[in-house]
Amino acid sequence: MSEDSKGLRPRKKSWKTDISGQQLEVLVDRAKNGDVQAFQDLYSVFGERIFNYIYRLCGSREDAEDLTQDTFIQAFRKLGTLKENKKIQSWLYRIAQNNVYQKFRSKRPQTESLDQDDAQELSEAQNRTTPRKNPEESALAEELEELIEEVIQSLPDKYRQVFVLAAIHKMSYQEISQIVNRSLASVKSDIHRARVVVRDQIKEYLGENYGMSHPL
Repeated sequence: MSEDSKGLRPRKKSWKTDISGQQLEVLVDRAKNGDVQAFQDLYSVFGERIFNYIYRLCGSREDAEDLTQDTFIQAFRKLGTLKENKKIQSWLYRIAQNNVYQKFRSKRPQTESLDQDDAQELSEAQNRTTPRKNPEESALAEELEELIEEVIQSLPDKYRQVFVLAAIHKMSYQEISQIVNRSLASVKSDIHRARVVVRDQIKEYLGENYGMSHPL
């Protein structure tokens, strides 16, 4: 990889992030054949996702930026080992996960995920953080936003990783199972436990601050 590779940046207008599976496989093929522009386009597609994933795991923007760069440098060097082009996303997430493990060996993150209803509930809670004209509501929205971040960071390592993958990155149980290299049953079990923790804490806050006397 060239010395400029560490300067990779997702270029928002250079490539659309919702490309089809066939387009993605062609792009990976080109990158495997040494097309640096194609790899830049892959970075445009996945760079922000990988950064957000790492950031949610480690809680440090600076560390997340460094680890994201490291992830794509390794991906460029090892791209020829990817057997199925269509699995590029899961492959990148595994590299990112391993990089986080290596940097924080004393506290290994392990991800779990939520089901569709819980992901929607979290999304609705996050929507409450939109600034409002009423100063009191704006203050409560800021508090809720901080709470959501605190809840995610306070999850046991075993649950946080899958929670981020499912609730924020909208991945299926099967894909999460492949990324974390665990059985589907194990992933689903930990997803349920993470869901209970997140829902209870968010509902408790909403009940106190938004007049919700009963659980959702």
